[in-house]
Order: sequence, then C-alpha cells, then structure tokens
Amino acid sequence: MEIYKRIIRIAFPIALQQVIFTSVNFVDTLMIGLLGEVAIASVGLSNQFFFLYNLILFGLVSGGGIFFSQYWGKKDEDGLSRSVALTILSSLLFSIPFFLLSYFAPEMVLRFFSPDIEVIKAGIPYLKVIAFSYPLFAITMVFSFMLRSIGKAHLPLIITIIELSTNILLNYLLIFGKFGFPVLGIKGAAIGTLIARAIGCTATVFIVYFGKLPGRAYFKHVAELNSKFVKNFFHYALPTLANEFAWSLGFTMYTVVYAHMGTDVIAAQRVMSTIEGFAVSVTFSIANAASVIIGNILGVSKFEEAFETSKKALKLAELISVIAAIIGIVTTFLVVGVFDVSEEVKNMVKVTIVISMGFLPVKIFNGMNVVGFLRAGGDTRFSFLVEASTLWLIGVPLAAVGGLILDLSFPTVYFLTMMEEILKSIILFFRYRSKKWLRNVLEEA
Repeated sequence: MEIYKRIIRIAFPIALQQVIFTSVNFVDTLMIGLLGEVAIASVGLSNQFFFLYNLILFGLVSGGGIFFSQYWGKKDEDGLSRSVALTILSSLLFSIPFFLLSYFAPEMVLRFFSPDIEVIKAGIPYLKVIAFSYPLFAITMVFSFMLRSIGKAHLPLIITIIELSTNILLNYLLIFGKFGFPVLGIKGAAIGTLIARAIGCTATVFIVYFGKLPGRAYFKHVAELNSKFVKNFFHYALPTLANEFAWSLGFTMYTVVYAHMGTDVIAAQRVMSTIEGFAVSVTFSIANAASVIIGNILGVSKFEEAFETSKKALKLAELISVIAAIIGIVTTFLVVGVFDVSEEVKNMVKVTIVISMGFLPVKIFNGMNVVGFLRAGGDTRFSFLVEASTLWLIGVPLAAVGGLILDLSFPTVYFLTMMEEILKSIILFFRYRSKKWLRNVLEEA
C-alpha cells in the first residue's frame, strides 16, 4: 500500500500540472476559436511545430532524468548537479535551430504542414513571437524534471499555476483588446504565451537557487564534466532524443495528412486533441511518477523491488485510464457545442474522441513501459527501435494511404493509426516480462 501512496504523492502534482496546462490550452482554443476556423487551424499548425520541439526536448531532458533519479536514489548531489548542468547546456544548444526556423523562416515551417495560404499567412506572426520562448521553456523543463526526481513535484505545479494563470489573463486582454489593450488577435495570444513562459522560467530558477535545493548547477559543475561522464550521459540520452524525434516527427506527419484532407479536418483534430489531452495527461502522470520512483530504486541496484513496484504502478495506471476514458467521452459530448465550428467538425470530434478513448488503456500500457519502466532503467535503445519502427512502418503509411489516396474520413484514418499502438503493446509486453530493462546506469559512469 505504501508504494501506491508514494506513486500518488508524485503523480498527483504532475497530473494536476498537466490538467491545468491542458485546461489553459482548452481556454486558448476557445478564445482563438471565436476568431473562426482559420484562426484555430493557423494556431494549431504553429503549435504543431512547438509540439515537435517540445517532444524532442522531452526526449533529451528525460534522458537526463534517468541520471537525476538514479543519482538522487544514491544521494549523490554532486552527480545530480553535473547531470543538470549537462542537460541544460544540451537543451539550450538544441533550441537554437528551432528558434532560427520559427523566427526567420516561419512561412517555410507552416507550408510544410499545410498548403492553405490563408492559414499560413495568419500563423506567421504567431510563430515568430513564440520563437523567443523556446530557450525559456527548455530551462523550465530541465529544472521541473530535476524537482520531480528529488520528490518535490509540488513546486513545478505551483510555478505552472502562476505561469498559466498569467497566460489566460494576457491572452484575454491581448486577443480581444480588453481594458484598453490593443486588439492583437492571434499575435496577442503569442505575446501572452511568451510573457507567461518568461515568468515561469524566472520563478523556477528563483525557487531552485534561492531555496538552495539539490540539483543547483553552477559553472564548477560544467568544469567537472569529463569525457567518461559525458559519453555515458549521451549513451542513454541520445536514444531518448532520437525516440521522441522519430515519434514527434511521425505525429507531425499525421498532422500534415490531416491538413491536406482539409481545413475542417485540421480544425477537428485541434479541438479533439485539446480535449483528449485531459485524459492523457492524468494517466501519463503515473508513468512519470513511476519513472522517478523506479529510477531511485535502480540507483541502489534493488532490481527485484523495482520490478514489483512497476507491476503495481501498471495496475494503477490501467485503472485510471479506464476512468479517464469514460470522463473524456462524456466531457466531449458536453462541451463540443461551445466551439464556433461547423456541425460537420463537431461530429468528427465526437466520433474520433470515442475511438481515441477506446484505445486509451493500450496507449497507457505503452507509455508506462517506454517512459515509466524501460527509460528509468536506461533501456533507451530498445524503446527507440520499437517506437520508431511501429510508427513509421505502420502508423504513418496507413494514415497517408487512408487520408490521401483512399480519401477516407478523419475518424477512419485516426482508427487506422491505432494499429501501431496494438503491435507496439505486444512487443513491449514481452520486453517488460524479460526484465532486461532493470539496470543501474551509474555503475557505468
């Protein structure tokens, strides 16, 4: 029973943080939705590029998180700080090409996602402003992972509440020009998001350094980095980065397919994914919590205890996924009418969310294994091979053939993409049972 309490103590703040984040995204979509389908589509496609950046960054930082958790389990604060320093440097370097593309070539970026000239034109100002938030977001993510690893998951939650409350207020003021502010529309949403992320980053750094928390990184920790430490770090971190790159690029290709199916389809996908985010965020918080706890245990080489903990975490995640799926379907049918979109788009959202929630337990099983278990034990190369192969050999080809050649409906194409989740779950089941992922990566450092 104690392990369930420990999982919930870490998972609850993460889940609440993600629910708040998704709620703000939902409110943003509602506000931008009042500007019409072109506005929803343009912001949705602009955010798709950020989604690509976010997921690949997540891969890099979660690679660092393997070391955060295991060093903290070993109570090696110096090793923790060196891992944080290296992860921050890597994340900032990684952010540069995304900033350059977003700011200097926004039209090229958006044209990759959609051929709709009107949508591209509307999205350019948004993407150019958002570009400046990338390095701020990177720093915030690294410290958030570190804080979760040392058992202080409530601190990123507090910061998220501050950041996203600011985001909602500024978006309201700047999109619609309330209380004397200029009416900036889509660009106003981008400015509000940029300011909110700057506040979130500043608050995170302030709490870590002025609170004198473990994991503070200074120049001395950068100087202490040696070739063996860096090599071992990237031996595990690079496959997680490659994993998320392949996965996010694959999901980006889904968006490209949907965009070429029509503006109404991309609008439906934007609304559906926003609502879907609530259910996914709650259940995936268990995976993040499991990764921290199992990483702490593996850091002191208690392999059997780690496996027993993983079984309990998996049972909890599957139970929550079923509850979340039911709530997700009911919520969709209640709130979809609020969006200022056509009846055809609303119907597409309803059908697709039922399909998505029906497969949620399978998605969560896969997420628990990849993010919660295999990654915690440094089994990152296997995770990369499974995720990349099933997505690119099954999911993307089925979406392309169904949406662009056979001209199937959006719900049908979405259903076809779920076939890769089924195959992935079978492969991951056997890997999980083999226990080959139970490793102490610090023994190689």
